[in-house]
Amino acid sequence: MTSLFQLFYRSALAPLLLATTTGVAVAAVAQNTEPVDIESAPAAVEPDYSGANLLIELSAKDDQVMSHLIELTSTFGPRLTGSTSLTNAGEWAKKRFASYGLQASTERWGEFPVGFDRGIDSGFIVGIGEKDEEGKPSDVKLEFITNAWSAGTDGPTRGRVVLEPLIVDEFDASLYEDAWILRRPRKERPTTLTRRKLDKLLAEAGMLGELRNSGTTLPVVSGNQNITWDDIPEHPSVRLVSTSYQVLMDQLMAEGSPGVEVEIDLQHTFVPGPIDLYNVIADIPGTEFPDEYVIVGGHLDSWGAAVGAQDNGTGCATTFEAARLLMKSGLKPRRTIRFMLWSGEEQGLFGSQAYAKAHPEVCDGASAVLVHDGGGNYLSGIQGPKALVDDLRMVFAPLANLNPEMPFVVRENRGLSTFGMSDHASFTQQGAPGFFWDQSGELDYNYVHHTLNDTVDMVNADYQRQSALVVAIGALGIANLDSKLDRTDLIAKRAPSTRNRRTMGVYLDENTVTDVIGDSLASKAKWKSGDIIIAIDGVAVTSRQEIVTELQKGDAKKVITLQRGKEKIESTLEWPSKKRP
Repeated sequence: MTSLFQLFYRSALAPLLLATTTGVAVAAVAQNTEPVDIESAPAAVEPDYSGANLLIELSAKDDQVMSHLIELTSTFGPRLTGSTSLTNAGEWAKKRFASYGLQASTERWGEFPVGFDRGIDSGFIVGIGEKDEEGKPSDVKLEFITNAWSAGTDGPTRGRVVLEPLIVDEFDASLYEDAWILRRPRKERPTTLTRRKLDKLLAEAGMLGELRNSGTTLPVVSGNQNITWDDIPEHPSVRLVSTSYQVLMDQLMAEGSPGVEVEIDLQHTFVPGPIDLYNVIADIPGTEFPDEYVIVGGHLDSWGAAVGAQDNGTGCATTFEAARLLMKSGLKPRRTIRFMLWSGEEQGLFGSQAYAKAHPEVCDGASAVLVHDGGGNYLSGIQGPKALVDDLRMVFAPLANLNPEMPFVVRENRGLSTFGMSDHASFTQQGAPGFFWDQSGELDYNYVHHTLNDTVDMVNADYQRQSALVVAIGALGIANLDSKLDRTDLIAKRAPSTRNRRTMGVYLDENTVTDVIGDSLASKAKWKSGDIIIAIDGVAVTSRQEIVTELQKGDAKKVITLQRGKEKIESTLEWPSKKRP
């Protein structure tokens, strides 16, 4: 689900904040441990190539992995957890698995208080572009994103753009009626307290909505799923790509400017809840050990900036194709191969965590959980502790010479991690061997992850074909081992930290708390999932990175302002001082 740069970048932030998801989830730190620097050794036992060779032959004759991806994304588009689109995608996925002959079902894991369906978001700046043959200036497209569970418009909504006010006492409501409010650059904004007062006045004046600078050419989408029907936002909030923001600012500030208008259409629909949420499950029953499992999967949900092609349509497609190839082969695995498509991953691994906690017998019986959530680069390896590496080398030996341009390597590491930004971590936390595939290739995942660029045309079909084979061969090989993968020293031991890291004990999606860890500072302060961190010591924050920066400044006692529904709460966290040895 993320590039190597982003994997290590986020793993560096994670211990600082104990923050994940997804959904920023972003997805997964592969195993969050440094591999041991050793050469790949040959398998201890000669592998059986017959099953793998049959799968390779079938794939070469009839590969369908891209058709799964195209149908999923073109029919269901973005699949936000809690949306009608995701519900329909889950039913479609169940029927697709069943059409291959698998035992398929859906299993409810929870609910969201309000559903959210997104149509097309579009907008333009009126009449500032090149002139046509009649001398009429053209409109210029606005590039932006909007968060899930944010207010839409009542059809295309045109209005003046007005710069955010600064002073309460000089507020003139007539200036802001039926206007889009362009937020000022961060250094020019009013104080947090003043802004709250001004925002109330702007709402009462009848503003159309706000236009904010995302600060980047690649803004990422998120959203707060914990809103209730009573606190649904009333005014749209548009996060502009930085180039579009600058165009608007330049138009407003130009000497002699007559002003500027925009027209924006946000097709957002709130659905009264509770909205039931499901995982999709499909089994090939084991012939000898039906209560032992190899779990294969990815997450079906996505954010709504684009169609969720790589995050995580790619993982869903390789899961479908592995299931199809295995069923078409007629091969009978000794252990049950369970294909799973989870939902709620982007909001905090909700679907997989709920499943893993509700099914300890499955976690106990799991030989491996193989999660593909790293996007469109090809699956290039797997890592694990010493006790199980020989078995993995035997399983994946048939891939050694399959495609020299896409090599696959089994590497030994110091153990798996219970922390991770994708669904494998939900199982590792319950003691099961959860693996996140290593991935390599030409894709820059930062360009795609949770952005407007997460589209099918960014997916490499050759990479997908290879990855589907890796999944199928790996699932079959592990299912047919004489015993489950050895769990000796399965979990990596973490060295005690000597740094003065100020951890709050929460999982974050940008500045939204998606989960609170027990016995943490945040837990003791009675923080809740859905709380939004809006300021630290009076400094406004809107992103994970801003929170990181402000937490590390100055005194170890911080006053943190939270938005909880319509209520603002001030919470004080204090960290004990640590001395370096």
